Amino acid sequence: HALVARLVDGARALGYTVLPTDSAVVGVLIGEAADALAVGASLRADRVWAPAIRPPSVPVGTARMRLTVMATHKDRHIDRALEALARARSAIAHPAGRA
Repeated sequence: HALVARLVDGARALGYTVLPTDSAVVGVLIGEAADALAVGASLRADRVWAPAIRPPSVPVGTARMRLTVMATHKDRHIDRALEALARARSAIAHPAGRA
């Protein structure tokens, strides 16, 4: 749970909207499907696995990244994922919740 909180807090500090969670699955709202795919490509380039979840699995305009924290992860893994999320921000043309 501490690692999930670390990821959630870190992603929010980067300006992402993080969906509420009571599990190891962390949803990071991106908005447009194309932006989620671009973020996914950026994360993969940084060797972070986070699939883009987009319509029709979720409503239009609510595409998101799904990150899963495992018990085998360490603080350094969460830090690396956050660094990759920071770099991925440049891939987002229209961040969710912003004009």
